[in-house]
Amino acid sequence: MFRTAAIVSLVLLVPASAYATDDKAANCAATAGIVSRAVGERNGGNTQEGATDFLTSDEGGIEEKYDAAVPMLVEWVYTLPEDQLTDEAATAFEKACLAHN
Repeated sequence: MFRTAAIVSLVLLVPASAYATDDKAANCAATAGIVSRAVGERNGGNTQEGATDFLTSDEGGIEEKYDAAVPMLVEWVYTLPEDQLTDEAATAFEKACLAHN
């Protein structure tokens, strides 16, 4: 089971500006996408710092409005046990995000 409290905490920390202009579902999908990409970076052997640097670079492909969320999402991914480094991490994050009021 994924660390639900940690997921909810991260959802609360996603910058308000990310929620200001787009609908909730789109923002939850985008941040879940960051989680998925961070899992891929970790599984690929990248360091936490390297993953953050890559995902916030032009090559990372993350929308600039989500740049502030990247470090905390990457940090969360790097705290997960290896057996949780699957697509389910992003799915669990998105479900928690959508459930957040």
